Amino acid sequence: MKRIFFAALLLASCSKSGPPDIRITDAWARETVSGQTSTAAYMVLTNTGDDDDRVVSVSAKAPAMAMLHSSDSSNAVSRMRPMESGLSIPAGAKIELKPGGTHVMVTGLRAPLNVGDTVKLTMRFEKSGDRPVDVRVTPAFGPERR
Repeated sequence: MKRIFFAALLLASCSKSGPPDIRITDAWARETVSGQTSTAAYMVLTNTGDDDDRVVSVSAKAPAMAMLHSSDSSNAVSRMRPMESGLSIPAGAKIELKPGGTHVMVTGLRAPLNVGDTVKLTMRFEKSGDRPVDVRVTPAFGPERR
């Protein structure tokens, strides 16, 4: 009986022990100019939990829309593509959404975004549910060149 108990305890310790724990930090977007109806948002997604998760969608307050995009370059041509299958955030991983790579595309802006403004997004995760994100608007050259 003791052997069965210890075997069960050992098996339980080998399995994933908890849910994902998603942290969203350093969210920013560049300021826009009059007539510009889109921008990109960048951030860091960290999963400090014991289970994988996935971003399944992103939304913005209407009339704006938001979606995950990836960027790549081939033969001196850059392309953006929607990430319709979402974005995996493995347990223990830190994923940076950054210029020239994965980002959140925000379209349908009706007014310019000015430095100091906040864009409110909602990230929907497969396991962690909806998470609000306040994206701060930075100068056009981005926060990395302060």
